[in-house]
Amino acid sequence: MTQSEADGTAPRKAEAAPSGMPLFYERAEAIRSERHADVRVDLTPDYAFSKASHAVPLNAVEFAAAARHYPIVFAAGTTPPAAVAVLGLRAGKNLFVDGEGNWQPNTYIPSYARRYPFVLARSEDQSEFVLCIDAASDKVGTDEGTALFEDGEPAEITRKALEFCGAFQREAQASERVLAKLAEHDLLVPNAGRFTLASGEVLTVNDFLVVDDKRFAALSDEAFLDLRHADALPAIYCHMMSMRNWGELVRLEQGE
Repeated sequence: MTQSEADGTAPRKAEAAPSGMPLFYERAEAIRSERHADVRVDLTPDYAFSKASHAVPLNAVEFAAAARHYPIVFAAGTTPPAAVAVLGLRAGKNLFVDGEGNWQPNTYIPSYARRYPFVLARSEDQSEFVLCIDAASDKVGTDEGTALFEDGEPAEITRKALEFCGAFQREAQASERVLAKLAEHDLLVPNAGRFTLASGEVLTVNDFLVVDDKRFAALSDEAFLDLRHADALPAIYCHMMSMRNWGELVRLEQGE
């Protein structure tokens, strides 16, 4: 299934994993009726695939919801800046997912994780986006779950996945425009977190950027208005408010 180039969407560099695949994905395949006629997807909520990720990409439109639960920071070395929700204080440990794959109740789940095992990717000729599925996912098989196709036509699950992933890509592009303004006005500075647990162990989180409150306060009226017109102000305020959530990560790390 494909999505038109007219949507103006583009994949985000922040999603790329070292393997070249987006974060969480191992073997993304373009969904085709002739190849996936018998493929089924288990729709039971299960986020075990994210247990080893201490951060997940976040779109600007999600900041207000995510700021209630996670620190929102910006990945260093990406252009434009890429936002992530911090899920843990140790590399390879998501504090919000338990051993059964359940995300912590009453906690916002980033849309990047909710779309899995589906994702949009460029077609081979780069003319359109193609709906793909991670064939390596435990959610995907041929014995149990909901079929991707019915009588050779995309089933409701496939149509909804295309709609959700398309919306995600549009939000990603809008997020890139918003966050590019933070770099344009030189608001981002390197930061690090150092946390001492009750046991005495010290954990350090490095290599991320935050909005410098002094630089933000010193903006000219013209620059502030530019950020307002770009809808960047809500993202900045939510990011700043989210910094109080580092303490929640410490609490979860200590099992409190």
